[in-house]
Amino acid sequence: MKFKLPGSFFHRMILFASILAIIPVVVVGIFSFIRSTSVVENYVAKEKEHSVYQIQTNVEQVIKSVDQSLTQLASSSKIIESLREPLTTRQFQLYNQLRDDLSHQQTFDTRLTDVALISLENDWLVNNYGLQRLSEPQLQEISDRYLSLRTSSVWLLEENSKEPLYKKVASRACGYNLNLIKKIPIISSNTTGMIIANIPTCSFRDILQKDNSLEKFYILDENESVVLHNDLQKIGQAFEYSDVITENTTLENDSGQFTITSNNTDYLFTYRKSFYNGWIYVSIVELNELAAQSRSIGWLTLAITLLIAGISLLLALFGSKLIYQPIKQLQNVILHSLTNKEESKDRNEFVFIENHVKDMLKQNDFLEKSLQNQISQLKQFFMHRLLTGKVSEEELEGRMQYYGYNLDFKWLSVLTVQIDSLEGTSYKSKEEDVLLFVINGLVEELIPSDERMSPTVNKQTQVTLLLSNIESKIEFNQYVNDIAERIQKRVRKEYSIPISIGVSEPFKDVLETRTAYKECLEALKYTLKYGTESIIFFENLEIGKGLHTYFPKRIENELFDSIKVNDKEKVYSLLNELIDEIFSEDLNHVQYQISLVRFLSDLIELMHTLAINVLDLEDNRSIFEKIYELKSREDVKEWFINVIIDPLLQKIEDRAESQYKSISENIVHIIHEEFESNITLDMIANRLHYNPNYLSSIFRKEMNISFSEYLSMYRINMAKKWLAETDISVKDISDKLNFNNSQNFIRSFKKIEGTTPGKYRETVRAN
Repeated sequence: MKFKLPGSFFHRMILFASILAIIPVVVVGIFSFIRSTSVVENYVAKEKEHSVYQIQTNVEQVIKSVDQSLTQLASSSKIIESLREPLTTRQFQLYNQLRDDLSHQQTFDTRLTDVALISLENDWLVNNYGLQRLSEPQLQEISDRYLSLRTSSVWLLEENSKEPLYKKVASRACGYNLNLIKKIPIISSNTTGMIIANIPTCSFRDILQKDNSLEKFYILDENESVVLHNDLQKIGQAFEYSDVITENTTLENDSGQFTITSNNTDYLFTYRKSFYNGWIYVSIVELNELAAQSRSIGWLTLAITLLIAGISLLLALFGSKLIYQPIKQLQNVILHSLTNKEESKDRNEFVFIENHVKDMLKQNDFLEKSLQNQISQLKQFFMHRLLTGKVSEEELEGRMQYYGYNLDFKWLSVLTVQIDSLEGTSYKSKEEDVLLFVINGLVEELIPSDERMSPTVNKQTQVTLLLSNIESKIEFNQYVNDIAERIQKRVRKEYSIPISIGVSEPFKDVLETRTAYKECLEALKYTLKYGTESIIFFENLEIGKGLHTYFPKRIENELFDSIKVNDKEKVYSLLNELIDEIFSEDLNHVQYQISLVRFLSDLIELMHTLAINVLDLEDNRSIFEKIYELKSREDVKEWFINVIIDPLLQKIEDRAESQYKSISENIVHIIHEEFESNITLDMIANRLHYNPNYLSSIFRKEMNISFSEYLSMYRINMAKKWLAETDISVKDISDKLNFNNSQNFIRSFKKIEGTTPGKYRETVRAN
């Protein structure tokens, strides 16, 4: 059969197919070997990347937890104020408080062995060993070693075998400590003290320990010195592979993987850089042992390819024409669409198709949309800088002209939109950010571009800066109010979402935008007073009003009494009444918040009285901060119920049930231990400090039997055991079990067992 070769690619296809049929053993063998090696290396590479990531996560979880905890401690007013004190013997209580605060940082999770607080002004140090007065050489050593550090918080690897600056609790088994140095105050260059936390490097052994003996794991600092290693002897040493890495590549990227050669051995080098402190996490594993199995695959593939060589040669001739047909058809379709068909002759088909596709992609509208998108992003960035006060007067006018904003304005005002609540809507709380961006787009549609700057989203609010040529301030305020009402109605109509809008005072200088934005945020806090879907002008607020508050103490007392007796229905009713009573007074949002904080404090005091704690916020924020984030009266009620009231009532109910069970177990234990004595329910009640009638009802409720019946049954069971296993007489058994006489014992035994003690003994021994 003869084939007409219609194109250069077709020739190449026939040539390639022929070569594939003639020398399949060489091609397939090489391919198999490369492929098998690649599979093994890829598997090892992915596993090592995951291993490095896992170890980085575990290590940084520890040090970030310590850093965050000590940052909170160092930022507390108590620590900052204590550094100014000389800590004399008269300040023993302050010293105890400092010791407690430091010791609370030393938990199993943080791996801390010592935390030291140093006052540079008063020359003292507090740590696990107590209070130490620092000498002049010690203070000089602190200054030389730590005060010259560029940052206020840094992790340092320091030898544990050196003469310590102060007494440490850390074990000398570790040659090095990983120390966190945190200057105080954190945000000031005038350092008055510092906190030093010690973590022994050997405490990370469980994280770095590897089952694979061929793998070495390093954690390097910015100078490529070993901070942590699964071999403790290498900690603090220079990285042994630094020269090899320098010859091959540099660690420029945040993470990577490559092969290095050292001492004629190939290694897989995997690393990740930490965004937290710049450390480099490195895994080094030998490749020779890992790739040994891949070679056998090549020999197996060689045998198989010999078998298919003949079949491949036949299929190459017939298959090439069929494979080429779609390519030829595509080329013909493109040729028919061209006006100049001569320029496409004698050209490679794929090159021709590729060039045509590139021409289609190079369209003017793509460039215009790309440029427009960049300008929009720049406008958003400019607005964020304006809201934070980072735009200088020199660049302001030029930027506004460049972005096409109206410079001929008389008044400006900032509108800030917040979503009051998603309760009762089809949206979830995690969708609030998306909804704010939707509202941002809606505002762009409602307000003409020459009457505003680019709307943006900032701090859970949507922000718009209005520009107007209106001369009168009163008319301008009316204009702003009309826009706010239109925004509210449109959002309610299209999305059924309640929103409130805060409006700043009118101003004339764009550089005052930051102050105006703060006024809007302050105005939005008054939704606590005015309710949802409010339009609040900052200039109408009574900011200077006194801090007189109102608190319904009588209702609170009734509420707490209902909580103690676990009367849920009454608790919910009184809570609603108390919150409504607080908001019934005409006060500002700060005064309402003070009353709510007082109520929260009283609830915490009640929990302390009941020895119950239900406050465990997942983000570790102070629970009092949440009060200032609540937007409406309904939010307040819902928060108190979900966070405190419901968990508190459940704990009270659980404790009551547990208490009943504990009382019954104590009574049973006393019966089992003292059944031979003359025990009564009154005697047990005196011992357990309960009323006898109360004990009787609890025991019957838990055991489904009365106290006297249970005592009699247990004594009869002991009598049965003695009758079967001993030769004690019936009279002696009666006396041991505290029956008045043997006849009473016989009657009780027969009533329960249906036979006399003597006959029971005969029957048991006969069997």
